[in-house]
Amino acid sequence: MIFGLLSSGCSKNNGSEVAQPGPAEATAKAVPDVVSEPVIALVQNALDGEALPTAPCLDNNPLVSPLADAYKRIDPTQDGWVTEAFNDAAGKQLGILTKVLEHASVAKSDELIDLVSDSIEFEALAPSELTVIVNKTGMRVSRAKPSENDEKSHGLKSFAEAVRVLGMQFGVNEHLHVKFKLYTIEPGVQSSRTLIDFQADSRGEREARQVNSLWDCTWSTVGGVPRLQSVSVRDYEEIVHTGPSGTMFADCTQSLLETTHGWQDYFRHGADYWRSRLPRSLGVDVVANHGLALGDANGDGLEDVYVCAEGGLPNRLLIRQSDGTLIDAPNAGGADWLEYCASALLVDLDNDGDRDLIVAHEWRLILMSNDGSGHFSVEAAVSSQSQLFSMAAADYDQDGDLDLYCCGYNPSESTFDRGPMGAPMPFHDANNGGRNMLLRNEGHFAFTDATAATGLEQNNTRFSFAVAWEDFDNDGDQDIYVANDYGRNNLYRNDNGVFLDVAAELGVEDISSGMSVAWGDVNRDGWMDLYVSNMFSSAGNRITYQRQFKPEVSDATRQAYQRMARGNSLFENQGGVAFQDRSESAAVSLGRWAWGSRFVDLNNDGWEDIVVANGFITTDDTSDL
Repeated sequence: MIFGLLSSGCSKNNGSEVAQPGPAEATAKAVPDVVSEPVIALVQNALDGEALPTAPCLDNNPLVSPLADAYKRIDPTQDGWVTEAFNDAAGKQLGILTKVLEHASVAKSDELIDLVSDSIEFEALAPSELTVIVNKTGMRVSRAKPSENDEKSHGLKSFAEAVRVLGMQFGVNEHLHVKFKLYTIEPGVQSSRTLIDFQADSRGEREARQVNSLWDCTWSTVGGVPRLQSVSVRDYEEIVHTGPSGTMFADCTQSLLETTHGWQDYFRHGADYWRSRLPRSLGVDVVANHGLALGDANGDGLEDVYVCAEGGLPNRLLIRQSDGTLIDAPNAGGADWLEYCASALLVDLDNDGDRDLIVAHEWRLILMSNDGSGHFSVEAAVSSQSQLFSMAAADYDQDGDLDLYCCGYNPSESTFDRGPMGAPMPFHDANNGGRNMLLRNEGHFAFTDATAATGLEQNNTRFSFAVAWEDFDNDGDQDIYVANDYGRNNLYRNDNGVFLDVAAELGVEDISSGMSVAWGDVNRDGWMDLYVSNMFSSAGNRITYQRQFKPEVSDATRQAYQRMARGNSLFENQGGVAFQDRSESAAVSLGRWAWGSRFVDLNNDGWEDIVVANGFITTDDTSDL
């Protein structure tokens, strides 16, 4: 079969076929440290613009058809997505503006000639009249809304001056970072309209400044290269923080961890570092779902940290010292396993006054007792029908001991490989994931699977990432919210120890890519509100509104896909009988690729703020495929 596949695309040749060389830089990187003179000559010829000889037939049939189709889809111009082709072109143009803004003090108007049209019309990019919304110690937030009476300016020189004024908001020689995101594109024949999220931030010695705004832009597409025709600024927001270091927080990671054995060998390195060094069979995956647990392990009144490391690296128990630094507990208190572990809890399971340890280890739950000094012993292991990712403890039946709810992502080990890269079906509303389970505490580290008996099998085969207990209806017992990837979430109301999924009824199904969930009273009305981390996708916001996107599906299904790209969600509790979606009006949906979120009062003013952990694995692009 292999020989037949190769010969099918070949024509007679004398071996002289050649392929065009790649970028000189990539070719240069490919040169080994020790090579023969003929190899050096070939590479040098390529760098000088001469072609390298290739194996026969590669110019006629470089890729088998499945790969050819896949590679074609990388290029939006070949794949038929006009919006994505325009996004790539406009993104390159906005790169010009980024560079000008980052060097606004010395920028010249001719640097923008290739970006804007001669007749460009725009409003002030940095409004002069701002309304102060928050003015507290160290923090000032000001906003401006567009008005029909806003004065319009025209021409390249005026636009260049507006750009200079905007850039100079951040001072000279500051650490300025500028980011544009095109998330709506309305393509036209001679012009296109876009909505662009603009964010810029800088940090000085005593001040940090950030600007967030929405740009409504039209672009001329005549000539193939998009050029700005108009810019209208919406929802301009300026945030200024003052303090000794110019930032609200100081990075104390090294100062607290450098006394541990793991600082040099582990904590300084990211997930991608270990992915390039450890076999995947040990549990290292593209998505590093590794949890940690906080709790007083040794009974000294200070919170300690148990860290679930990448598969192939030992888990660690870090004991807090009186000065805030951390030291290693020998052998992690007896729990220094090398196997992949996704999450952990430090809670008192046997009511003896110390924190016991629970670790989600792939397809089982390991329960360990604490001897009171921070040394743990395995008491039981509970098997799971799914790969466990997270868990939470609460006394759901009010019998005086803690019960456990465990989230399963992938179903049985024989069905999917490990890691969150299974086969959710359908993508926007998957219900073929792993089974979650409720474990009722029977005492003495004995647990019973009470999932079915308590009604929790309802909607219980989704790809669950996170769970949080809370008495959302103020009736005295603990309810459960589950954030699911690839679709809708669950809100299980606890009615005397029996649960009912009321997410649809109360308006919190939140069809999206659920990553985490947090409860907090954001308006201080005595009812707990809900914040869910999802994934904001600028590409998803562009393509799901195009006519060619899944034309065969219903409007409801298409809207579900559009909702998946929107981002994070904030639901305001309406007295325990319903929730109101406040995500967009509260401006908290754009959390980027959000993984975790928590309510916390950052400035001690009595109001719950939101912290969102986001991002993905990043590394230098070596162009080595």
